Order: sequence, then structure tokens, then C-alpha cells
Amino acid sequence: MSIINELKKILLDVNVNLTELAQALGKRLNKPYSMQNLSNKLRNETITHREMLIIADILGYDIKFVRREEKR
Repeated sequence: MSIINELKKILLDVNVNLTELAQALGKRLNKPYSMQNLSNKLRNETITHREMLIIADILGYDIKFVRREEKR
């Protein structure tokens, strides 16, 4: 599943739209952030790790790396 589809599912769960998320992200980063800019970054998969951490925090989520179990 792509990052944009995963994020859309989360946005539906927390009742936030992409425009609201872009505005909140802009406030956190102290720079203008449009819905179109955010949408393009997600679609092109050029969003940074820092941006994703901030998005997760805004939405009340954590990003966590979990080691996969080895297949034997």
C-alpha cells in the first residue's frame, strides 16, 4: 500500500482532511504548506521522514520500526 493511501485511511479515522493537515504542518514547520504541495509530496513519495514524524504527531500516531520475524 502506498503512503498516500495509508495516510488517507488514517485521516478518515481521525476526521481530518488534507487541507487541515497541510495547515497544521505549515504551523509546525513555520512555513507555508498548501494542500496541493502536501498532496504532491505524498503522491510522488518525496515527503521527508521529518515531515512524516510531524504528521504522525499531529494525528496522534507514532511511527515505529518493528523488526520482522525471520522466516525459517
